[in-house]
Amino acid sequence: MRRAAREARMALDLRPGERVYQEIKQAILSGEFVILQRLDIDKLAAQFGVSATPVRYGLAILAAERLVKLNSSRVYQVAFWSEQELRELYQWRQRLTKWALQSYVPEAAPAMSPDADYAGVYLTVMGHIDRNANTEARRAGRSADERLQQALRAEDDALPGALDELHRIAALLDRGGAPLANKLRRYFDRRISHCALIRSAAHAKAMPNNGA
Repeated sequence: MRRAAREARMALDLRPGERVYQEIKQAILSGEFVILQRLDIDKLAAQFGVSATPVRYGLAILAAERLVKLNSSRVYQVAFWSEQELRELYQWRQRLTKWALQSYVPEAAPAMSPDADYAGVYLTVMGHIDRNANTEARRAGRSADERLQQALRAEDDALPGALDELHRIAALLDRGGAPLANKLRRYFDRRISHCALIRSAAHAKAMPNNGA
């Protein structure tokens, strides 16, 4: 009975940390917290109305997910990939997409608003491709896409016609097969080849609001 009570208290203690984790993660994915932005534990605790412990809990999880990192001064920052890290991330997402295509059943993509932004269209298309993949592959795809969020916001600026590329991929979703696979291969190959440009554009977009 004492063990059950202790486990119940532990579960209650984790709830603020889980909430803070979700809040910080959403701020990163939405672009509210930009790359290299410092994440001060005391300031975040005051912002979310909690003690420092739940903030540390949330940041530790986000560090494991590689959305934040500890800098040389042992201060948390929103993660910013090196050029090589970004290239490897695109290559990993490309492999995951190739695997997902093995179980993909051709079907038209869900309707997308003509005003949808680039990242929104990307997530719709990739989610559609991943929908029949196994659980582990879908989870890995979501994780890769979360880490790519800041790059996605920069792609439309760095790569002319990037949004049109996505719409051409979406138009092939009801056909599948080699046409879709080839279009996706070229899509990712272009990004792998232009990692330096995308990284530079992402950094430039973050600079005006980055107090780091």
